[in-house]
Amino acid sequence: MSSKVMSNVDPFSEMPLETESAEDATEELCEENGIEEPAEEVAEEAINIPAFAEPLTPEEIRWFYKDGEDKRWEEFCGYDSLRIEHAWRRRNSSKCNEMDTDSEIPSEPIVVRGGIYDVELDKMRCVSIYWQGEEWKITRGTWYYDGRWMPLEAEHSKVIEEVHLRLFQEQSQTQSNSITEVDTPSHSYKVIHTEHFPEFHVDWYAINDVALYSENTSSKLMRSVTFKLGFTKTTGYRLRRGYKNRAVMEDKPHDIDHLVFVVHGIGQKRDTGKIIRNTSSFRDCVDWLKKKYFPNSTHRVEFFPVEWRSSLKLDGDIVEAITPCSVMNIRGLLNTSAMDILYYTSPLYGGEVRAGLQKELNRLYFMFASRHPGWKGKVSILAHSLGCVIVYDIVTGWTGLDQRPPSPAVPDVSPEGLQFPIENLFCLGSPLSVFLALRTRTPSNRVDVMPQNLCKRFYNIFHWSDPVAYRMEPLLERGYSKIEPILIPSYGGVDEQQLEQPPPMNNVEQSLPPSENDNEQKVNDGGDDSPIDLPNRNADKGWSLWGLVRAGWNGKDGATSPTPDTTPPIRPDQELEQRLDYVLRAVGLGRTYLSTVTAHTGYWSNYDVAYFVLTRLFPTLET
Repeated sequence: MSSKVMSNVDPFSEMPLETESAEDATEELCEENGIEEPAEEVAEEAINIPAFAEPLTPEEIRWFYKDGEDKRWEEFCGYDSLRIEHAWRRRNSSKCNEMDTDSEIPSEPIVVRGGIYDVELDKMRCVSIYWQGEEWKITRGTWYYDGRWMPLEAEHSKVIEEVHLRLFQEQSQTQSNSITEVDTPSHSYKVIHTEHFPEFHVDWYAINDVALYSENTSSKLMRSVTFKLGFTKTTGYRLRRGYKNRAVMEDKPHDIDHLVFVVHGIGQKRDTGKIIRNTSSFRDCVDWLKKKYFPNSTHRVEFFPVEWRSSLKLDGDIVEAITPCSVMNIRGLLNTSAMDILYYTSPLYGGEVRAGLQKELNRLYFMFASRHPGWKGKVSILAHSLGCVIVYDIVTGWTGLDQRPPSPAVPDVSPEGLQFPIENLFCLGSPLSVFLALRTRTPSNRVDVMPQNLCKRFYNIFHWSDPVAYRMEPLLERGYSKIEPILIPSYGGVDEQQLEQPPPMNNVEQSLPPSENDNEQKVNDGGDDSPIDLPNRNADKGWSLWGLVRAGWNGKDGATSPTPDTTPPIRPDQELEQRLDYVLRAVGLGRTYLSTVTAHTGYWSNYDVAYFVLTRLFPTLET
């Protein structure tokens, strides 16, 4: 643990050494200082305590990664950890054999996490293979805080390990008489050795009893108080040598059987890493749900972020040049977000946008296929906002009203479109139906909207509060404006009160709305026969605006053109072969205009959406 982190750690916040006496004094001390009472002492495991210390084996060592300074270390699986450790030992052995030990020896990257990332030992980092911008720190864990099993900082662990072997390795016992014991406190625990660091020191009491003590003022005060109260041990952090679980080669991820390309919408030019963070958040949701509800499943899905905006030159920044300086801030926001819509609707740049996204999708697919020869899995696309429109046009081959070929500025783009079949197209917060409606004066033929030979299933997923999302079904059959979209149920398919709360998301954008399960409110109770709980539009006049553009709301209450209940909205021969519109539960977000904006970005951390996508990718999971 770095000195910076140690100085901010509360003495009892991690895993303090337990006390053996003065229980009442302990409770009083903890209450006065506003901290939790230390847990009762746990007896040492009834195992054979080794008489001597041997160097740690690769199986006892574990490697970790994290994507930020303030994030928690995550362990690599046993398969990855062993391969990294063997490579690390080979590299260190080679350095020792070199005359110039300070020279950096380049090492081959180790492919980890199921073939999606590379570990670079010379830079002590883990980087994404298929997209740029995702990079994690890695560390080698040998010594850990007891209880939490978080690794100490590698440099500190190295020193502690060297001291430990010097004290307890078999060949060093002949020199045990020469070990100078430091002054020990008056209690029964005798300190064999103390090693000092800038912000803490480590005491050895026995081969299996090592503790770390912070040197900050509060920790010293607490140790002084506990000593005066008669505690047999002062407050500190018990350390463990070697990881709690031995690494085994059998601990490895399953092979990928479904690949999902995640396509962003507008605004990516302003923040090129946004789609990577959003994809990571969605991946974390899916992984948590899979472990929670389908722990024995052998299916594996991987989500690849597709960043198509930054590579496009388009107007050559002429828009920035003509933007008045007096309103540069707000215009800058518009130029890097809303302008993408104008670019795509432009007959000059629309083809270049489609070609850019098509090129990136094909590149990712062929790069993956080249590294996984003979792969027989499926491919789906998860698109958001404007990305839904661009993906749809690429899949269906739409090139604009003038039907011109792709821009000659990118001649290496295949005119045949995508070079792989698509199993599912998931659209999140999509305005696609508006684009389609404005391209023709007559409704599109339902067969031509998304032929199954191009994409087997099409899902239009939206939240009631999303101002950008529109329904698809009424575009194909007008009568569906009076039939509500299908409600996406709670993740796990159980009552909300029984849901286990998922962990907080580390990669969620700060502007995202609260979790769907936070501050939940039931609205507009429609009874057992009601297929969906809808917002009460009469409670806020502003909702009538959204009622004008969402025909689906007219079927519940306050319809602009009411229809008698005895009259079915569509005939049996007008029914769509497959439902397309799927709506999220209208809870938790409130009914303010701000919530309508944040709802458009909330899909990435929504566990209902993640569960829905997961079970559509692998329909056998729910059976």
